[in-house]
Amino acid sequence: MGAPHSRPGGVRVGALLLLGFWGLVSGLSLEPVYWNSANKRFQAEGGYVLYPQIGDRLDLLCPRARPPGPHSSPNYEFYKLYLVGGAQGRRCEAPPAPNLLLTCDRPDLDLRFTIKFQEYSPNLWGHEFRSHHDYYIIATSDGTREGLESLQGGVCLTRGMKVLLRVGQSPRGGAAPRKPVSEMPMERDRGAAHSLQPGKENMPGRNEGPAPPFPSLLRSWIPAAFPSPSPSFFRFFFF
Repeated sequence: MGAPHSRPGGVRVGALLLLGFWGLVSGLSLEPVYWNSANKRFQAEGGYVLYPQIGDRLDLLCPRARPPGPHSSPNYEFYKLYLVGGAQGRRCEAPPAPNLLLTCDRPDLDLRFTIKFQEYSPNLWGHEFRSHHDYYIIATSDGTREGLESLQGGVCLTRGMKVLLRVGQSPRGGAAPRKPVSEMPMERDRGAAHSLQPGKENMPGRNEGPAPPFPSLLRSWIPAAFPSPSPSFFRFFFF
């Protein structure tokens, strides 16, 4: 039998895919947004504005009420957080089939949803963003459990509880400034909402438990895949 043939073309393609995929897990972790009326950033002059770049991550958190934590409000506040376009965000309106990010309805748990700012999402539950476009995260509930299903007004209008995301932009124009951010004592995930309490599973819009972090998934399959890329490897990227 002859010596096995090398496949330099496949290796080159695999390396390019690795670089593109690594871009999906790189970037900064932005300052987390604690979603209740105790967060004074919502009342700041000019509103709550963030300038994420493609590749960054942002944690949305619903602080628990019992036992109270450092970011808790005196009374638990019930919200559904929606991702909407610029015009809808300015009007504090969600569409009839809204893009739900996180439901704050568990007073005994800290709940989190991680947004990954990416132009193309490799997973079913990911969100896609275009650079130099504006998006809003809004809450149209009035803070009560009975008002959870409201799609218009609510605290977005009465308390200014919305976040303007100016993706790929800078407050001064040009490249956005980069600075270190404090690390949260929690694992990163792929954009699935979950509680910070172990052992609870979750899906978007449901707050029940952690998903495996992306870097761990990379470590598990990259070493085996790249010596000899196979058709199934490429299907992973192009499903």
